Amino acid sequence: MREDLNRLLETYRAEGAVGASLAFARGDGEVVAVTAGVSDKQLNLPVTPDQLFKIGSCTKTFVAAALMKLAEDGKVDLGAPISAWFPDLPRSGEVSVRQLINHRGGLPEFEYDIPMDPSRTWTPAQLVELAFNVGGQTAPSGPAVYNNTGYVLAGMLIEAASGLSLGAYLREKVLGPLGLEDTWSPATESFPSGRIVRGYYHRPKPVTGASATLADGGEMWRMDGVLPYSDDLQDSSDSFPFSGAYGCGDMVSTPSDMVVFMRGLFDGSLLPAPLFREMSENRAEVSFPGTRMRETGAGLFQSSYADRPFFGHQGSIPGYVAVMQHEPRSGLTVAMACNAGSGNRLSFYASSMHTVFDQAIRIILRR
Repeated sequence: MREDLNRLLETYRAEGAVGASLAFARGDGEVVAVTAGVSDKQLNLPVTPDQLFKIGSCTKTFVAAALMKLAEDGKVDLGAPISAWFPDLPRSGEVSVRQLINHRGGLPEFEYDIPMDPSRTWTPAQLVELAFNVGGQTAPSGPAVYNNTGYVLAGMLIEAASGLSLGAYLREKVLGPLGLEDTWSPATESFPSGRIVRGYYHRPKPVTGASATLADGGEMWRMDGVLPYSDDLQDSSDSFPFSGAYGCGDMVSTPSDMVVFMRGLFDGSLLPAPLFREMSENRAEVSFPGTRMRETGAGLFQSSYADRPFFGHQGSIPGYVAVMQHEPRSGLTVAMACNAGSGNRLSFYASSMHTVFDQAIRIILRR
């Protein structure tokens, strides 16, 4: 099986990916890791299983789990309005704590408008302010609309309720108990930056002009002044400051740690059953072009891979794509990361990893 997975990743690399790292486990079995390609094109260094990748929105599942730990300790009521924590936020009396992480809070979005300024340090409050300056707020409890602002607010709430930084609280309540030694929250804690693979970004011109939507080839991020349009991959490792992602996308990890985390969620090691159900049940349908996400819970999406229902998250940040998934029926947990990405979801570098992930699952399950 390892040989088949190695061949799959080498084919993926040969088709255009720079480097890839994949890990999986069946039930409580050994975590198996395979890698291919390079972590640094200039130095031609190979990817190794212990190297870190930016995991983008996979961060959200960790933050949702941390919020559940607050609820377990009686420090937050998931059904209570967030006005107790954010009294000056518009309509805060109508938004529940739970809705910060289930994409149904009606909060405005900032991701498509945040300037990619590598030299800037953002505070969480500035990210929320940006969202309300550029986005429109809608009534809570409506259709699920993907939202990063809620996770920034969730991180701020965790810090206020715990008296710790978001990174410190995650380490105390989530990472430490599961033995995750290769996962960090760089926006709020120091980390071994020398272990991160370089990220490479594909920035083609929008296929239908600057106003194109994501569904028809528009850009996700504002890269003007940071990277030019080009069909060649460009090093984007430092284009998005970690502080600009905070609780919605700042974390770095290895696929092996992501597998252990997801397995810990589903086997009850981390959360009591009622709080895990808060994350995995009461899902709402979603439609996000270019993704596999079909239904959202609170920090967990139901997605389709290899024609099977999996639960987990996917993430992207300039130059990186990641996915972590668990299938309850087979007990399979799989995570994968690559160091080439794009803000254009029609690009090979943004979309192709999901097909490779399908193939990897089929290889693992046929044995």
